[in-house]
Amino acid sequence: MKKITGKILGQVVLVLFAVIVLYPLFFVFMTSFKSNFDVISNPFGMGTFKPGNYPQAWRVGRIGEYFLNSAFITLVTLALQMTVIVLASYSFAKLKTWGHQILFILFLTGLFVTSEMITVPNFGTMKNLGLIDTRISLVLPYVASGIALATYIATNYIRSLPMELDEAAIVDGASMIQLLTKIALPLMKPILATIFIFNFQGIWSEFYWALIMIRTESKRTLQLGLMNFQSQFGTDYGVLAAGLVMATLPILVIYLAFSSQFIGGMTAGAVKG
Repeated sequence: MKKITGKILGQVVLVLFAVIVLYPLFFVFMTSFKSNFDVISNPFGMGTFKPGNYPQAWRVGRIGEYFLNSAFITLVTLALQMTVIVLASYSFAKLKTWGHQILFILFLTGLFVTSEMITVPNFGTMKNLGLIDTRISLVLPYVASGIALATYIATNYIRSLPMELDEAAIVDGASMIQLLTKIALPLMKPILATIFIFNFQGIWSEFYWALIMIRTESKRTLQLGLMNFQSQFGTDYGVLAAGLVMATLPILVIYLAFSSQFIGGMTAGAVKG
């Protein structure tokens, strides 16, 4: 009886937690289809259906331009990040050269460095290189910020893979590159999908560094654009909500696309350590 009661209580808590998390998203989504009058007079009801908020946000609010800027910066950053993470984690896990543990520890010192700690040094570096108000001034720090933890996780995952697979491939004459591309990479799909989702969310949602670096309107990311968007459409809550929905949509799409691999990666991390 106690076990059944505990299970029921656990389910109730999970349902309440899901409602608390999902209701704000649902509220913003519903608001994005309302007129401004309905938002103010009947905030929790449906009111007049107004899908025109989305085209207005895309064109007049320049959401389309900001969206493409964020997409370009995010994809370039992720491509560089994933390349470095795969090569670094495989090297740390498989290449037992002299001093590799010391190098691994030095590499992991990045786990203890917050973005606030290196804002001023990074700004000085970008200024000296003449990169302020350029997209590369966002890409370079973004790449560096997401590598240390991801490499640590991927390295431990590779170390947990059966050594017999590599030994059998070596007997068949496989090179180090073939061991990486034919054996390690296919087995790393779950953990790489997990890293990809978390890093995508971090890069896509980043605001602080972009606010410091970007000055030109046409180069602003979606998060910066939403800040100006709110002042431009401060009283048109339906259009503002439409912009917020479009900003959230890519994260949802990425999660759904990699959901099966993501769950596998989280499970593997829990089981294999």
